[in-house]
Amino acid sequence: MTRPRFRPLALAGAFVIAGCQRGAQPPGFPGTIEVNESDAAPLIGGRVLEVRVDEGDSVAAGDTLALLTQSNLSATVAERRARLAAARARLADLERGSRGAELDRASAELAAAEAEAIRTAGDLSRGQKLVQDEVIAAQEFDRIKTAAEAAARRRDAARATLELAREGSRTDQIHAAAAEVRSAEALLRGANADLQELAVLAAVPGVILGRHAEPGEVVAAGTPLVTVGEVARPWVRVYLSAALLATLPAGTRATVSLAGGDSVLAIGRLASVNPRAEFTPRAALTEQERADLLFASRVELDHPPAVLRPGLPVTVRFTAELTP
Repeated sequence: MTRPRFRPLALAGAFVIAGCQRGAQPPGFPGTIEVNESDAAPLIGGRVLEVRVDEGDSVAAGDTLALLTQSNLSATVAERRARLAAARARLADLERGSRGAELDRASAELAAAEAEAIRTAGDLSRGQKLVQDEVIAAQEFDRIKTAAEAAARRRDAARATLELAREGSRTDQIHAAAAEVRSAEALLRGANADLQELAVLAAVPGVILGRHAEPGEVVAAGTPLVTVGEVARPWVRVYLSAALLATLPAGTRATVSLAGGDSVLAIGRLASVNPRAEFTPRAALTEQERADLLFASRVELDHPPAVLRPGLPVTVRFTAELTP
């Protein structure tokens, strides 16, 4: 079976500009109205609770498209909120330092320890004279001496405790507690972010082109639930031959009309060309095969009317008579 050739399409391109200059109708090329598509997908997995849109519905940016649920996420948020409250309470306690009651207790303990140290020191002084006079045994004197030394150590410890209470918390303890607070805040923000991601929002305004999930389904993170088309910014996909593209610089003006009609619906420009050819191998071996190469091209529209819906067949004509 003989494959159809597109050479007439290519040959027509050589006369596009010249035909316009002579006032002749430029050749038309079949195209299709396309729109930019945006897939709305959750950043976390879960079970689909509700899909609020259907195909054909119009949405605005920020509208809720679907809702998901996770059984343990609310508990995680509550646990991290409680952890943050505990960390903040500990930091506040360290920053306040010792309370008045604690200082009074430390002072009382020091006074008692000093009194005990004085009493045992007196016992030790009397014991030294008594052991010299052989009134008491050496073992009894050793007991008195040990008690005096222990009382002196308790006095020193009580004095150090009171000094620490008066100085308050150390700087490194406060810094460590502050770091715990920041860590707890970050964990809570992450849990709240996950909770917000259970609502899938529209990133752009447009029309729902596809609905890919139903309530009850369990989906993974990144699974598209809804496809939104930006119908306010349609463009035309048209396939052009290599010979024609050689005569059309980027930005060449074009008219767009309904397929089979001559009434111009919109004006645009040649914006981009796909570098990959279609319908034939990219490495063509013969001149005839090279003539069959077609490239998908994009025509951007200046002020597209609302009637240009996705999938609508149109005719594109390139002309030099239009001023940018």
